[in-house]
Amino acid sequence: MHETVTRSVDSTIGVLKKRGLSVHLVMSADGALTQHGDLATDILWHASQHNGPSFGVEVVNPYYPSYLKPGLPWDRVIKAPWAHKGEYVLPTPAQAEAVAALVRWTTSASTPGIAVPRVWPGLRDGRFALGLVPAAAKAPLPGVLAHQYFGHADGSMLVLYAWLRLEAGLAPDVAFEEAVKRATGVRRADVRDLLPTPAVA
Repeated sequence: MHETVTRSVDSTIGVLKKRGLSVHLVMSADGALTQHGDLATDILWHASQHNGPSFGVEVVNPYYPSYLKPGLPWDRVIKAPWAHKGEYVLPTPAQAEAVAALVRWTTSASTPGIAVPRVWPGLRDGRFALGLVPAAAKAPLPGVLAHQYFGHADGSMLVLYAWLRLEAGLAPDVAFEEAVKRATGVRRADVRDLLPTPAVA
């Protein structure tokens, strides 16, 4: 999961082409997707050692508060020690929900040709990584990964939101505000209170 540091799909595609990069899907501010490669067969250059066994999603987001302009759909900024420069422009709620829907679909056993396991490499000991995941930086891992897990600064907030929707079962508006609350001012989001209680024998 990537975030673009751009303000439109067109500018995102231009930046990717200029840098010799590519992704399978680009998501606009309203959550709409444009497809740029076959998710099951095309190996595109977007995530270094993870390129082969993955497909890449770029979510259009200015990311930096200095890139915001009046009239843009992004209007919230949080203090985030895990973000480059310590502040982060939140994705739109529509983008967050579209990411969760995409993760649900791509991790479904009924999705033909795509076998993404619904596992969360960023989750360990009840806390969600909002930064580097050392194992992901060394070798490809299965599951839902943020670009941030292997040395960049994007995607982790969206992965956290998807987990809150799909695993914790929170409603969209509740999940969004919980993601904001749990990702603000910390380096790892504590979700221990949302983990299932172990069954008693």
